[in-house]
Amino acid sequence: MIFEQIHADGDRNFAYLIGDPDTREAAIIDPSYAPERALAEAERHGLRVRYVISTHSHKDHVAGNAHVIEKTQAVEVLHESTPHPCRLRVTDNEELAVGSLKLRFLHTPGHIPDHLCIQAEGNLLTGDILFVGKVGGTGPHFPGSDPKQQWESLQRLKKLDPALLVWPGHDYGVKPSSTIGHEVATNPFLLCKSFDEFQHLKAHWAEYKKAHNIA
Repeated sequence: MIFEQIHADGDRNFAYLIGDPDTREAAIIDPSYAPERALAEAERHGLRVRYVISTHSHKDHVAGNAHVIEKTQAVEVLHESTPHPCRLRVTDNEELAVGSLKLRFLHTPGHIPDHLCIQAEGNLLTGDILFVGKVGGTGPHFPGSDPKQQWESLQRLKKLDPALLVWPGHDYGVKPSSTIGHEVATNPFLLCKSFDEFQHLKAHWAEYKKAHNIA
């Protein structure tokens, strides 16, 4: 599998390129504000972009889709609940073939109702639900967000293979990637034993970061 993590401007956004080296088919995920970078990586690898996929419909994650579609005629993919117009809507646990590769979609609402995580072999693209050492925001700045749904989505992710590599939608953590096992063992939000504890940490995250010298 060809797999590239790409800096995509915005608020330290990451885009991703996933390709099949045999069939040369590929998908671009969250091209954001620098879609030309993901397209350049696809060209460098000699890949044909069949799909442009968004982990969710926040502007910084769909902003580059139209450019990718214009250049490649790729099919735009989001979760079935999305308000964003797209050609293909996927459901929880649905799989999408990219050449011989299988992308599996996990519906993980909380940060926004239409949020997806995308599993590709040993990789999990977590968008804005799970960062390295942190989690995505909820509250008035994120319309439609729901901390209880986020908690439940994170409990689901905690049960996945500990060896799965975690690739977030933003470069907010101490490093650009992690594993499920490492996040379960070290992420303060995943260490919470109850939803009430999770809520308390979210409400007092600024003080927690200061006390524990977290950037």
